[in-house]
Amino acid sequence: MQAGVVDYKLCDRDYDCEHCPFDDLFDSRASKTVSGLTRVEGRDVSREVPEGLFYHPAHSWARIEEGGSVRSGFDEFAQRILGRPYLISISEPGSTVRSGKGCAFITHQAGVAALVAPVSGIVKEINPTLYQQPALLNRDPYGAGWVLLIEPANLKGCLKQLLYGPKAVEWSEHEFGRLYEKVTELASQTPVPTINDGGFLSRDFTKALSARQLSELINSFFPLALSGPAETNKAILDR
Repeated sequence: MQAGVVDYKLCDRDYDCEHCPFDDLFDSRASKTVSGLTRVEGRDVSREVPEGLFYHPAHSWARIEEGGSVRSGFDEFAQRILGRPYLISISEPGSTVRSGKGCAFITHQAGVAALVAPVSGIVKEINPTLYQQPALLNRDPYGAGWVLLIEPANLKGCLKQLLYGPKAVEWSEHEFGRLYEKVTELASQTPVPTINDGGFLSRDFTKALSARQLSELINSFFPLALSGPAETNKAILDR
């Protein structure tokens, strides 16, 4: 409606925007990708590696903004594995964060996962909208789903440890390859309908995994993940 394409509200998906192909079509217009294509659910879709961003191997991104501040959040790969977040905890403005250490935590269906700070410095600003709408992490990870803004202490030194340009694309392709192999391994242990006849991962493949399998998958890619029921870990976030 805001784009002027339709002038009425009509939805047959109970307003579940996270899994709506119509919504995906509009979200995809914003990101210019530099990678190739991957096959998902039998069709070609872009594997998003937006230009101009730096990436930490733990799947956080960094964008250098005017004045040298660094905006950060979870990348496309992270939100696809972690799924819908139920709760988010972010380091308060003025607090110190260290590169490679957790600076925000989200509670998801299999436990808690950390956003790893891509650079060291002082938290300058956080995204308060995520407290009311954590699903923005899924819908727009590089835009409205940003998590925090950092005033870096040693920007040049930290950037040397991050991935950029062609190296980021190569790393992303490798990570998706590892994901496919891990899900295939889990499926061989207990058959789950995550891989279709064409040999491609379904976009909602995590729904077919058990809590144990999903926890094992997340731990393979997020070194600071905390396994266990989300209700139990909520106390950790509150502290």
